Amino acid sequence: MNTNLDSIKKPIKRTKAYKAISKNLNYRPCKGYPSTQNIAVNLAAQVMIAEQYLEGKLPKDLAHTAESTPTKIFLYAAKCASRELVPCYWLASELAESLIETDIPDNWTGLKPFINRGFLLLPQNCIEYSGFGETESIDWLYFDIRTDKSLLESSIDNDKPEIIWTSGSDRLSVFYGTINLIDSKLGNASLSEKDRKIVEQVNKLLLNTMLVLNYKPELLDKPTSESKGIGFSNAGKLPSNFSRNPVWIGKVYSEERTGRHQSNRLIREPREHYRRGHWARRRHGNREKWQYKWHWIEPTTVNQLKS
Repeated sequence: MNTNLDSIKKPIKRTKAYKAISKNLNYRPCKGYPSTQNIAVNLAAQVMIAEQYLEGKLPKDLAHTAESTPTKIFLYAAKCASRELVPCYWLASELAESLIETDIPDNWTGLKPFINRGFLLLPQNCIEYSGFGETESIDWLYFDIRTDKSLLESSIDNDKPEIIWTSGSDRLSVFYGTINLIDSKLGNASLSEKDRKIVEQVNKLLLNTMLVLNYKPELLDKPTSESKGIGFSNAGKLPSNFSRNPVWIGKVYSEERTGRHQSNRLIREPREHYRRGHWARRRHGNREKWQYKWHWIEPTTVNQLKS
């Protein structure tokens, strides 16, 4: 069986799984981001492989992948997308870059994610890795807040609340990771060093995205009239050719700050240095009942010289 997605797109698009998923992921395309229809192809491809496995038609060298935890979680995402309108979010490139350059906190116990699940679409080349002699990138992922492992039908043993995510590449590689919300641990069961590095990058970016939405909820766009039906009862009344507008995270984020930071990193005077971003917990309220909230100290150029 060919493991390159491009070579099997035509048969995939004839499957029931693809037709159902592509209808529910029908969003307008954005330049520099993956197409939701290509994501539908990727999800439906794993469904097709799973069906071949159940029918005993899958080559033996691929059978073990169909039984793996990453594949089971990926199939869970495909099942969700085939049954209902799962929300999709586009992470603005300027915000994505700043979050990648921000260190995660040592402890995020008590984090209550602002959004509970959905597909997160990343800017092109946001997270890159080397595979099969080529440089590829993770440009989308599905995430879900898991409180009951039976819902995922996976073999994960940990019953504590966590964010679980999955993604796939055009070469049918499947990745997954977890963010424990109680013990402040990032889960990574990948076997290869390359995969571990990929999962670590995605774990940190997803965690920082959840933290920044708690810090500044206004970074999440309100759905426009075209995307109003996402996840609600009236969504089933949308026509089949209806394309929703993207829902952005960080579109209002300051492009001026990012542009200044990018230009200043090329040539710096000796007294200048670049400081990575980080998180700090600060007290709010009164002494009788202190409350702690995360604050984002953004990445910036320190001692920047005026031009």
